[in-house]
Amino acid sequence: MGGTHGEVRGRSKIHAYLEYAELVEAYGDTFQDHYPDPRNKKLCKRRMVQDPDTGEWVLSFHLHT
Repeated sequence: MGGTHGEVRGRSKIHAYLEYAELVEAYGDTFQDHYPDPRNKKLCKRRMVQDPDTGEWVLSFHLHT
């Protein structure tokens, strides 16, 4: 069992969300569990924080096999 974690950034919440959804889709079936689940857009947006230095929205994630 393994996985990966990281963060995606965007100039707006929707840009960060779309970046995350694209990342999950690019991995295909490699990772079975995604936290947060990209199918729940509202949860993803609630979990985002704004970087005070850059103004970017940041979503931390964990993908697990």
